[in-house]
Amino acid sequence: MIETYIGMLKVVLVMLGIVAGIYALSRYSGKLKFRLRPPDEGCGLKKVDSIYLGYKKFVSVVEVKDYILVIGAGDKEISLLAKWKKEDKGL
Repeated sequence: MIETYIGMLKVVLVMLGIVAGIYALSRYSGKLKFRLRPPDEGCGLKKVDSIYLGYKKFVSVVEVKDYILVIGAGDKEISLLAKWKKEDKGL
């Protein structure tokens, strides 16, 4: 008889644990920011290279979908130095 109560208590405790886990997951899922989409899909932004010129000053080459941008950035400003369209490398 006592074993029946212990078995029922185990089932109730497991169910409470499952409910608590589902609640915690639903509450904090926005803060955890799961990376569920493939890395290639996105905004198409890729940093190719950067050259640092001094304290908080650099020049970067960035690929954005079909364009290549050369960007210069300083402490309080950012400017587009050059922009060109990528060439197709079709055979």
